[in-house]
Formats: sequence, C-alpha cells, structure tokens
Amino acid sequence: MAVQEVLKALGSWEIKLLPQTPRDVLDALDYFGHVAIIPGRLDPAQYGDNLLTTARYVGVLRTKTIGDDGRTNAPQDDLSVGGVGMAFWLGDEDGKGDVYENAVEPASASFANAVTMLLPASGSVTAGTLYSVTGQYTGHHQYESPRSAITYVCDTMSTTSVPVSWRVNGNGTLDAGPDASLFVTDPTCVITTKDAGEDMAMRALPGSIDVTRDVEDYSTRVVLLAEGEGTSIATGAADISPATSYKDIHGNALTLTRLVSESDTATANAETRAQLALSQFTSTRNALQLSTSDYDVHGTFQVGDRVWVYDPDSGLIDTSTEITFRGQRINPLKLQVTETQWAITDQYTVAYRTAAGVWVDLTQYVEWETDATSTVTVGDFARQLTSAGTEPVGSRPNADTSTPGQPTFIEPFTGVAYLDNRGFTRARVVLSWNAPNNIDGSTILDGDHYEIRYAVDTDMIYPATWAAVSQVRWQDLQIWSQPFAAPDGKWQTMVVNWDTTTAQLQDLSPGIGYDIQIRAVDKTGNTGAWSATTTFVASTDNIPPSTPAAPSVAGSRIAVQVTHELGKSSGGTFNLESDLDHLEVHVSYEPGFTPDATTLKGKAIANAGMIQAQIPVVFTAQIEETSARYVRVVAVDKTGNKSGPSDAASATALLIDDAHISDLTVSKVTAGQIVADWVVGARIKTADTGARVELNSGGIGAWDAAGTQTVAIAGADGSVSIVGQLKSGTSGKRIEINPTGALLPEIRWYPSTGTDYGYINAVATGADVSLGMNSSPYDDGGGVQVTSRAYLSTAIAQLAVVRQDNQERRGGYVHAAPGYFYSGYLRDGTDGGLFYGDPVLGRVGWNPGDSSNGQFLDFASSRTKHVGKWADFSTAGTTDGIWTADEAVAAAGDTSIALGYGATMASAMVPLVTLRHPTLRTWQVTASSTTSFTVTFGTSSGSPSISVWSYRV
Repeated sequence: MAVQEVLKALGSWEIKLLPQTPRDVLDALDYFGHVAIIPGRLDPAQYGDNLLTTARYVGVLRTKTIGDDGRTNAPQDDLSVGGVGMAFWLGDEDGKGDVYENAVEPASASFANAVTMLLPASGSVTAGTLYSVTGQYTGHHQYESPRSAITYVCDTMSTTSVPVSWRVNGNGTLDAGPDASLFVTDPTCVITTKDAGEDMAMRALPGSIDVTRDVEDYSTRVVLLAEGEGTSIATGAADISPATSYKDIHGNALTLTRLVSESDTATANAETRAQLALSQFTSTRNALQLSTSDYDVHGTFQVGDRVWVYDPDSGLIDTSTEITFRGQRINPLKLQVTETQWAITDQYTVAYRTAAGVWVDLTQYVEWETDATSTVTVGDFARQLTSAGTEPVGSRPNADTSTPGQPTFIEPFTGVAYLDNRGFTRARVVLSWNAPNNIDGSTILDGDHYEIRYAVDTDMIYPATWAAVSQVRWQDLQIWSQPFAAPDGKWQTMVVNWDTTTAQLQDLSPGIGYDIQIRAVDKTGNTGAWSATTTFVASTDNIPPSTPAAPSVAGSRIAVQVTHELGKSSGGTFNLESDLDHLEVHVSYEPGFTPDATTLKGKAIANAGMIQAQIPVVFTAQIEETSARYVRVVAVDKTGNKSGPSDAASATALLIDDAHISDLTVSKVTAGQIVADWVVGARIKTADTGARVELNSGGIGAWDAAGTQTVAIAGADGSVSIVGQLKSGTSGKRIEINPTGALLPEIRWYPSTGTDYGYINAVATGADVSLGMNSSPYDDGGGVQVTSRAYLSTAIAQLAVVRQDNQERRGGYVHAAPGYFYSGYLRDGTDGGLFYGDPVLGRVGWNPGDSSNGQFLDFASSRTKHVGKWADFSTAGTTDGIWTADEAVAAAGDTSIALGYGATMASAMVPLVTLRHPTLRTWQVTASSTTSFTVTFGTSSGSPSISVWSYRV
C-alpha cells in the first residue's frame, strides 16, 4: 500500500481498507471519484474541496478489490481501492482520453494560447497558471490525447537552459511553463551517502543509494525525419556542441548519429525537435534511487524539483558546481526528482470525494502501513524528456504516383420493387462493373475502394399510364411532352470495398430514371476519373395493395353509406400499405359478383395520412333501390395497382332522408336536428325501458337504469319529486339537499367561501325519525375540531359540543328525556359539573361518574345525602360523607340502642344524636365504628326515639 508519483505520468496508488468497513462506505467508493491524502488529522466534511489544494496527493479511483486474503476465517476481508494520479484526466497510459477527433492546429501561437487550445474539450482539466515561454508554436494535433499533445508542445519549446513542463493540480487545473516557475530549481536538499542532517539552508537525506551511469544512448548527432514521404521528407539535424571528447580506436572523434522519425512534426519544428532529441543523449545517463525513512515530500521536495546529488565513489560529482554544506565544499550534480514512492501511515487523513462533490472520511477504515520507508528516483533532466521519435526509423516509401483508370459498368442492371417497413413501394437495383488498371496500363496492386455516386435523371421523359394520369388534376400536370417532372436531387455517394465488383442500391423511387458514375481510389488516396454517366430506370411499382377487409354498409331508399377502416382482409384496422391512393366502391345485387366498370359506384380518397391518423373512409353512393344490395371495395395505390376485391357486405333500405318524406312519423327519426315545430299527440321519450327521460301531457319524468323514477314534475299543480341530489348553486353560498346520495337524508348550508358547511340530517329507526342539526367544524382551542350539535329523537333531546372525528362530547351539554333531565360538562371521557332531576331525585355536584373523587348532593323524598368530602377534608372515601338515619325507637326499659350504617364506611363516623323522651335528659354515644354506633341513656318507662346526623372523619 503506497503512493507512486511520476513526473508527467500517471503514477499509481493503493489503499488497503479494514474488513469491518461498512457497506455504505464501500458503496460510496465509485469509479472515477477522487481520493485525497492530507498530512495530519482533520474533518473532510468541514474543509470540503479546500482539501484538493492542500492535500499531499490527489488520485483518481480506478480499481476496487473485495476478496479473501486466506489468512483468516472472515469472508471478504481483503478490501482495497487504487488508481492513478490526476494526469489521468489528460489521457491514460493507453492513449485514451478526450482525444482530438478534429484537428487542433495552433499557428504562430504563444505558449499559453497553444496549451489552452489543447486542453480537453470536455473540461476535465481547466487552465490553472500558464506561464510565459519565449517563442511561438505551430503544429497539427489529431487523434492523440491532450497529455501527448501538451507534452509535445512543452518539449518542443524547451531549451537546455529553460526546460518547460506541466503538472495537473489536485483541483483539476493545469499549470504549465518553465520549470523555474513550476518546481524548485535551486535545490535545498542534498542526497549523499557521506553525511546527513540539517544545515542553515540545506538538508541532507540519509539512506541507501543505488547509482546507475551509462553511455548506452550517447549520441553526437541527431537527424530527425519530419513530415512528408519519399524524397519530399522534411528533415532537421543537430550536432553536439562542444565537440565530443570521446575517440574511436584510431583516435578519431567519436561519431554516433541517431535517426528519429516524427512524421507528424511540421517542417518549421524539425530543427527544434532534432536539437531536443540530441539534448537527451549528449551526456552520461545519471540516475539513482534513494531509500530513506527520514524524508518529508512537502517539507523537502516534490516530484519535478531539483536536488543536489553527491557521491564521489560513484562518480556523481560536477567540478563546475560547488556548494558549502556543513562547513565542507562539495561538487554535487543537480538532478531532477522524477519519481517518488512513499507509504500511507497513520499520520495522514484519507478522504474520498464523490462525483457529486460529497466528501467521505475513510481515515478510520484504512489499514495503515507501518513501514515508512520512501523511495526517491532522480536523474538527469535532459534524459527525462520523452523522445518524440516513437516511430520505426528506416527508409520511407516513395510517393505512389500511379492513378487508377475508370471502371466500366456491366449492363443491363437487375432490379426489383419491394415494400419498405413503412408500407411504401421502393425499388432496388444490383450494379456490377469491371475492375480497371492504372491509367499507365499497369495492374492496380494498392486498390482501396470504389466510390459510386447516383442522382435522379432530370432529362428523362417518364411514361405514364392512363390509370396514373387519372389520379392527377389537369392543373398539376407539367408540359405536354413530359406530364410528370422528375424530382431535382443531388448526387448521393456510396463506398464499396476493393475486393468486390458488385453493389446494391436501395430505397430508390420506382419507375424513376437515375444517372450513375463510378471511380476507383487506391490506398495512397489517388483517385481515378469518374466513369461516363450511365442511366437506368428503377423498377416500376408492380406490387398491388393487400386485399382490404369487407366494409361496413348502411342503406336507405336512395343511398348507400360505406364505411371502411382501411384494414386488411387478414385482420386489423388501418394497416393497408402506405402508398394507398383510394378505394373503389362496387355495388351489385349478387353477393359473389366480380367488380368491373359496370359495378363501380365511386372512388373514395384513402391515403397514408388517413392511415396514420386512423381516419376511416366514409362514402355515400346515391342508389334508389329498396332491395338488398352487396358492396365490395378494391384498394388502388398511387401507381394504379389494384388489389383483389374485399368480401361483400350487404345492406337493405331501412332508413331514408327526410327530404324525401312527405309524411314523417317519429318512428322514422333516429338522429340529426329537428328544425320544425312539432305537435305532441302522446309523448316524447328517449327509450321505453331503463335510463330515460319522458315528456308527456302529465309532466316531465326521468328514470334510472333500474326503472325507478328519479324525477317527477307534475303539470297539474307543479309539484316536484326528485330522487338524488339538489343544489342551489355549484360554488359559493348555497344549499345542497342529499349531497352525497348516502342513506341519511341531509341538507347542507355553505358559506360564501371555503369548504366548511353546517347541515341538518335525519336517520330512521324503525318507524321513527331522529333529527340532527350541526354547525360547521371549528377548533375548540385544544387543537381538536368540534361541532355544536342539537340532536332530537323520540326518546331524548340533546344539545352539546361534540368532537368532529368520533362524535363524543367535548364540553357542555344538555340531555332531556321523558323520565329525567341533566346537564353538565364532559371532556375526554371525564365528567365535570352536573345538574340532574327526575320525579324522585334532584342532584347537583361534580363528576358523579368518579366513585373515588366525585362529590355531589342528592335531594330525595326519603333522605338528603352528600357524597364526597367537605371543604378541606383530606381523605376521599367511597361512601357517604354525611349520613342521616330515620327516627329510631328503643323498646321500653332499654338503656341503649345500637344503629348500623348498612355499609362499611371508609373511616369512622361522628354521630350527632337527638333523643326525645318526656323524662330522659341525658344520653351519650358510647361506641362508634365504620359500621355502627351505640347510644346509651338511663332506664325509661317509655320508648325513647332517636334522630341521627353523622359525619365521616
């Protein structure tokens, strides 16, 4: 798992994910999204697209791996994603990308303008900072990627002293210009094996170094073959300067000439490209790889920056350069960092950006790499410039100057008419010809293809049959010698491979003359002359239409009306051929008659427009007969070809037009408009049974499909009976009777605006009717919709506020019945205050339905009872709070009397006792419990009587 950055190339990256990575995170990692690797830890959602410019690396996701690493029992625990660098958006390693299909040709353009013209048309990479470069560029770029073209421009406009390069930034912008503007060209880092550490303005990296130096590609001269062929090839040359110091075995100056082929290089750029190619091979190849763990890409250098390289043991010294590092003078080489490879450790934040710009934090799901060793590859800048000479070098063939001769057609051509998939008749013709030689008589060995062109022959006189002429109006004909003018068309061209000498032209107009020519073309693009014009006539339309289906016929005493839906006899409607022109209508007395001129009664227009719009043909033939007649139709196309006759359809005169009737009765009227006054002798009705309306001397009536009369308007007294809904208007303030057709009879009153309404409805219970009056709904202040309602039945009369949803009471109410009356307050199932009365009881109180907390006074003929508690009484009971007893009489001679409450009280009672006796004056309560108490008094000769009023404590 590492990141590999390569100068002006795609590079690569891979991130391994933990097995427990959530599925929604894996699903979010879609192809061609972007991964950003940022030093330190931060929240991607907070910083958003700012990460694209602050990240150490931004890459494009191209691969996803979901597998099993085989080391554990967990399935699919090998998860990783990978891809390439941002240079991908200029073109990938296969040359795919936003390829220029149309040529892009900068002409004497500045560097910035040339690069701008070569940016991807799709906008995948936009212009960032484009620095000025000396010179102008002229070139031709087609069928190549923007990465290849922009690299070519940078290489071409580079010099040894001012190299030019480009880079794609993390935000998808392109920076291009001199290396001094893009990279660090004044090194601040030394790569050496001798010493490591920090200096005032320099840093040395420790580690192992692999050094490679060679002269395998060393060259003293470059000859570049540019555009052109054979003897017309443009060339450019460049020689090493100063002269080489290397010698051959005889002491002569070394001569190593390199040939480079660039057929796309313009003549004006040949010398520059030659010098560029030579500059790559005029010194030894110096390249090294540094493996170090003490290296921070952002803090020390990036790919493209220059670094000092010093290793005397390997010959990596430059005596023309001297720097001071840690008090010592050294002579290092200045080389460019061309590649780095570094590990993704837990010191980074890893985030993924979707195509919609949404950031997903992957940091907690990354399986970090523990080996922080990094690899840096550096080399001579000149050797890193890509050579444009990727073509094989060798002698190019001389230009092919041979020209093909003229092919000759073999006549006559063969052809046939056919129906296309739209139902129109078209013609095809098969052409054949003899292959030619070159005009110098030599055999054509490099033939590539034939070109055939054809157009309508406008000089031809087109024959016309009387059947065809009969379909055209006189004013539409042309001159007498040529009644039909040829269409004016342009040449149409087709290409045929060289290995065949036949071709087929299709979609030709039947019966039309065509001019045709042919020529030969070889592989080098040499074209022969067009052959002499050959004229042929496409096959005429000899395909009759399909046999039409039988028509629909309606007859009267004086006419027959024919209707046809332009369908075939095999089935379907509006599926006859599109070159249909009309239908012939034939009528006879015999069902199997053969249509001829004597049976033809007329022609009805029928064409492709009617078929497409599905408009049936309607034709009326004036025939004054009353016996059965048979009708057959024949389809005729635009050329005059006729189909076979349809099956016969019969019609008998049953109806006749009113213009021919002197004594019209209602039984003869079926449709149309009556414009005369009518005297009604009986009744006018729309039907005899089922749904109908009738007007008679008694009034107006309407019936439904079941035969039930729904409307009755009596002519005698104007009384009206309506079964159904009755409205006084369609909107605004109005009254509606039976508005829904429901079982409840109902009358609604609507306001001027809105949809709420008040209503009266009734419901039948046996032979009785209950009546309800309801206001429109409103909010009672607690968020509940309520209605004020009065309800009258044979047993009760109610006035209440009820809920709109379930009709339960919600607020004050009055309830009156023959045997009782009460009013009170009820909300959400809980009673409030109450007034109650019946023939033997009067009650006033609160919440009588609550046996634990309710309080009320009962006034009855037998006693007065209070249920509940007094004022500040602290404990609520379930029985009476005040208890009174009827007069109790003791027996003569008794000294006490015990009285029971009849029920067990919730707590002890406090009896208040009064004793009536002529002589006894003293008494007391000697015992009291929740069930009874005892009154003690002296012995008496009579029977004392006692009255009691008891409070519960």
